[in-house]
Amino acid sequence: MLPVEGGWSVVLQVPALRSEDTLALELLDADDVLVHPGYFFDFPREAYVVVSLLPEPAVFERAIRLVLGRASAGATA
Repeated sequence: MLPVEGGWSVVLQVPALRSEDTLALELLDADDVLVHPGYFFDFPREAYVVVSLLPEPAVFERAIRLVLGRASAGATA
C-alpha cells in the first residue's frame, strides 16, 4: 500500500505477473470485482490497481480477498 494522501480509494502494488488490464479484466469477468488499473492515474510503471474504500465492510472484505488472491496467484481465469 502506498502512503495515504487522502481520498476514498487506496492504491495497491501487485506482483507484476501480468498487465494491469489483464488483472482488472480477470477480476471483473471472473469475480465481479471492479478495480482501476494504475495507468488510469498516470503511474510511471505497471503493477498497481486502485480500489474504492466506499463499499460496505463485508463487500469490501470479500472483494479485497479476491483481488489479493488473484493478483498473487498469477493464474488466468
